[in-house]
Amino acid sequence: MPSMIDSMLRQAADLVERNPRSSAAKRRAVSSAYYAAFHQLLALCAGSILPDGDVGTPEFERVYRTLDHGTLRHAFTAAPLRSNPVLSPIGFGFVQLQEARIKADYSPPRRNLFSLAEVTEYLARASALVSALTELDDPDRRVLVVHLLFPSRKK
Repeated sequence: MPSMIDSMLRQAADLVERNPRSSAAKRRAVSSAYYAAFHQLLALCAGSILPDGDVGTPEFERVYRTLDHGTLRHAFTAAPLRSNPVLSPIGFGFVQLQEARIKADYSPPRRNLFSLAEVTEYLARASALVSALTELDDPDRRVLVVHLLFPSRKK
């Protein structure tokens, strides 16, 4: 049975395949692709903090919902995530996909906001991010989770 994240990516691709000229479909697909990758990141964080956690508990939901989009962006563009050779490409991909998601969700109605090639690239990037997060080894996963969930204090 496919996971919710796999289903989100598949639905985004299906939407564009069925409506390749629709600006609305392309915008929705870009947004859904970002959220699929974002949910994979949330699941990684919550699963790392509560490895035996039941997803139905308030504690699991609290950890799952801790990370927000601004914190994510800041953490990925700062040390040590920005300088980590494994995590830096993941961060770059997230920031680029997040910028596209913001453009898709908040730009005024306009035809051809995204080309079909751009949307295809964003879908591929989201899929690659999901895979990269799934394949992280324990030390890199630990660094990522700590720096995403526990931001540095301002000096």
